Amino acid sequence: MADATIKRRLGFALGGGGARGLAHLGALIALEEAGIEPAVIVGTSMGAAMGAAKAIGADLHKVRLILETIDLNDILQVSDSTVRELRKIIGRSVVEYVRGSDWREEEERPHDLRRLCELFRLLTARKTFEQTQIPFAVVAADVESGERVVLREGLLADAITASTSVPGVFSPVAHNGRVLMDGGVVEKLPVDVVAAMGADAILAVDTGAPLNREISTCLDALLQSQRATSRRLTELQIERAKHKLENRVAVITPNVGWIRMFGFEHADAAIEAGAEAIRTHLDEIRELLI
Repeated sequence: MADATIKRRLGFALGGGGARGLAHLGALIALEEAGIEPAVIVGTSMGAAMGAAKAIGADLHKVRLILETIDLNDILQVSDSTVRELRKIIGRSVVEYVRGSDWREEEERPHDLRRLCELFRLLTARKTFEQTQIPFAVVAADVESGERVVLREGLLADAITASTSVPGVFSPVAHNGRVLMDGGVVEKLPVDVVAAMGADAILAVDTGAPLNREISTCLDALLQSQRATSRRLTELQIERAKHKLENRVAVITPNVGWIRMFGFEHADAAIEAGAEAIRTHLDEIRELLI
């Protein structure tokens, strides 16, 4: 039963982060147990996948069991080795340069996107945005214009596939005449969209990459530059949301910074870290609702 003290429209903003984003599931489970329910949910990348499960009213404990049982690295055919993934990106790009890309066609998706989409169809029971119990939106980015794209219609799995299509790792997604990629490129933590959907208080769960990684190669420096840019953009978006909502924004950061983007073997630890972060900050979260 929802907490009787709830007076404000609380929105959940669930950010990206690959395997770190599984912490959102633990956070959502802990919030349910505390009787705190959202009026709106917006997710980017893995936050979109976990947020969709909550929005359709799925049994989150069963979702946890699925994610802790299956081998996501095998299903998605990704590894936690940055060098290995970089080699795959270069190899795929050479092939596409010679043969052309097949991901611009909406009718026939590339093999990597079919795997991704099937996973999300499982997690969302093939439901649409119109079938969610809680207003829900997914953030993606337009490959060609760099614009933020907010998805609120059609199959949930299609939108989540677009939002989680990490550039280079997965093919971009042809969707309604546009070509989309990972929403974290433009909005790692979608607080702006939550506010635009009518929330007057926001709980944001940040599972983005930390800046305290060891930098020992030029590739490390390149990746760190992307992380730094993303972090600063997120900070600016949070500042804007706080100004708009009179500081009724709480940002919770689960202890998952040690998990690499594709470290899905740490699913249990990530989920538990999300739950623990919520339990630790329950008083702060409840203050948003008064």
